[in-house]
Amino acid sequence: MDEYVKVLFPTQRQVRVDGEAGGFTNKIFQVETGNHVFDLGPKKNYRPEQRECMVKGTLPEKPMIIAFERVDDE
Repeated sequence: MDEYVKVLFPTQRQVRVDGEAGGFTNKIFQVETGNHVFDLGPKKNYRPEQRECMVKGTLPEKPMIIAFERVDDE
């Protein structure tokens, strides 16, 4: 079954779901029902490094919100 997520980040980035391209930050996109690992790929200027979430029971108008925080490059 299709579920809906929205990954928040201050700038647009590609979102990886289980290591594969899944969508873009700040836009709603679909994933399959189940447990998934989300990250923003290379250029690790964000934290946490990844988020593992069980995605279930979402709707296009009520996606699961997954947030990443930007960190300064050192």
